[in-house]
Amino acid sequence: MRDVVVPPDAHQPDATVPCIPGKFDFILATAQLMFVVDRSGSMDTTLDGKENPPPGQSRWQILQSGLSQALTGFDQQIAMGAKFYPSTRIAFECVVEQGVDVEPKLGNASAILKVFDDTAPYGGTPTAEALKIAADHVSTIRGVARTLVVATDGAPNCNYDHPTSPCTCTASDPTACDGTDPSLCLDDTHTIDTVRDIADKQKVPVYVIGIGSAESATFRKVLDDMAIAGGRAKPTSPRYYSAQTSSELDDALSSIRDSVGSCTFLTPSAPSDPNAITVQIDGVTIPRDTTRTQGWDWVDQAYGTLALFGDACKKVQSTHDTVSGVVRCN
Repeated sequence: MRDVVVPPDAHQPDATVPCIPGKFDFILATAQLMFVVDRSGSMDTTLDGKENPPPGQSRWQILQSGLSQALTGFDQQIAMGAKFYPSTRIAFECVVEQGVDVEPKLGNASAILKVFDDTAPYGGTPTAEALKIAADHVSTIRGVARTLVVATDGAPNCNYDHPTSPCTCTASDPTACDGTDPSLCLDDTHTIDTVRDIADKQKVPVYVIGIGSAESATFRKVLDDMAIAGGRAKPTSPRYYSAQTSSELDDALSSIRDSVGSCTFLTPSAPSDPNAITVQIDGVTIPRDTTRTQGWDWVDQAYGTLALFGDACKKVQSTHDTVSGVVRCN
């Protein structure tokens, strides 16, 4: 028997959640997923980095195909949108315009896929700026499962404030980094810090998909560090979702899709003490895990949003058992 009955409208998306002692069933959060898609020139190569790919074999086309397979079945269940970078309407390879290409809403799979048909890879990889704009766009609504998924094939760059020395060159021709163009330098620290701020301050988790074979261990480490900073890293190495084949890309997108759509919940009562809640699946208590590999953790405590990870997430996906909790208030 429930200790407290909460009215259906007690959990408004834009309202903080009060602390009410008692036991409650949790509500599966409405999922809002924003893809942040790398459209740089290197996306027009094969997965192993060769130029002039056969039809249908470029990273750009394989990503489109993977998204088509992964998203169509969830078209009416997850509100999806997309931000592509760099922008194509301005002939300058590092520009990222404000706003997004596709506003997040249900039934958006075809609109996202159409951008692939209507545009082509070009320019640099201004990942940090694109992520910031996308995060700002989805941060206006709280109390939903807001998630960013960045799909990129290369090292971030395009930071004109980056010092030219030392410089880890991201150009295919290392001689291009002659000290005159800082935008060609690896923008690692800035990009990782941007991802961390999005996850920690804006409470929007970030998944990272690395498309194709990263050119060096240095670049792969950046993707790893981005995934860890985003709060949705894989528990094993590599920590990002590595998609070096089309089947690996399909697996990565399906895993992220299922996690976003099935494992984020809203509680109608949120304690001020983050540990003053016991989370249960079908009456069995699961532990809190702040590393976000097993168990549960808060996504946005003030708005009553929490997520399940690892085996806990898989169990709910396969059984659809009730997720509930006991809240204690000071």
